[in-house]
Amino acid sequence: MKNLGLFAIPLLLLLLTAIAGYAFTQIRSLSLPIPQALALLTVVLPLITGISAQGTYGLIRRSANNEAYQLTIPLIAVIGFQLIYETIIATLALTHMIPPDALLCGLHSKWQQFWSAHDRSAEESIRAIQDAFNCCGFKTIHDRSFPFTEPASCAKTFGRTQPCAGPWRRAEQINAGLLLLVAVSVFIIKVLSLISLLTSTSFSQSKWARPFKQIGHAQDVEDIDEPEEDHRATVRRLIEENVEEYHDDPSAPSSNRINGAADREQDHGPRVQPSQLTDGASEWRE
Repeated sequence: MKNLGLFAIPLLLLLLTAIAGYAFTQIRSLSLPIPQALALLTVVLPLITGISAQGTYGLIRRSANNEAYQLTIPLIAVIGFQLIYETIIATLALTHMIPPDALLCGLHSKWQQFWSAHDRSAEESIRAIQDAFNCCGFKTIHDRSFPFTEPASCAKTFGRTQPCAGPWRRAEQINAGLLLLVAVSVFIIKVLSLISLLTSTSFSQSKWARPFKQIGHAQDVEDIDEPEEDHRATVRRLIEENVEEYHDDPSAPSSNRINGAADREQDHGPRVQPSQLTDGASEWRE
C-alpha cells in the first residue's frame, strides 16, 4: 500500500499539471478574461509540491540515520508559501466562476477591446472565439461580429444562429473550475502526505519526533506521580499523628512516662503543708 502511494502521488501531480496546462492553453486560445499569470502559477504548483514533498522525505530519512540536515527552515517556508498562494489561486479562480451574471461584464469589456482595436490580432481573436463555439457576435449574431463589415455578414456567411456570450461565459467558468480543482487537489494531496509522514516509522525514529515523544512521556509520568504523591502525603500525615518520640536508647523511658511517674510520686508521697496560724507563732507540721 505504501509503495502504491509513492507511485500514485507523482502520477497524480503530473495529471494535475496537465490539467492546469490544458486550462492555460484554453485561456490563451479563447482570449478568456482570466489572467494568464494565474494559470501559469497553477501549472507550477503541482511541480513545487512534488519537489518539496521529496525533499521532506529525504530530510526525514537522513534524520532517522542521525545525519545532519540543514533544509528544515527553507522547506517550512516553501510549504507555508504554497498554502498562501494555493489560497490565492482558489480565490481568484472562484471569482471567474460565480456569480454568472457578473462574468458578462468582463467578457463584454474584452470583446469591446477587440472590436475597438480593429487590427489583425483582434480579428484573429474574435474569429477564434466564433469558430470555437460556432457563433457570431457577442449579445446577438449582429453585435460586433467578424468579419468587420456593415451590415454584419457573419451569420449569412457561416450560417450561424447563436451569439457567443453564453458559450464564452461557460468556457470561462469551466477553465476557472479546472484551476480551482488543481489548487484544491494539491492541498488535499499535501495534507494526506503530511499525515502519512507523521505516522511513518522513519518519522517516529527521527529527531523531529523526539519533542513530541518527550511531551507525551512527561504527561504520562505526571499522571502516574500524582496518585503516588497523594499516597505519600496520607502516610506522612498518619505517621505524624501516631508516632512516638524517637530515642536512641530503647530502654530509656520516654519523657512523657518520666513526667507521669513524677506526678504519681508527688500524689502518693508525703506532702508538706502549712499549719494554721496561731496567736503565738507560726508553726509548720509535717
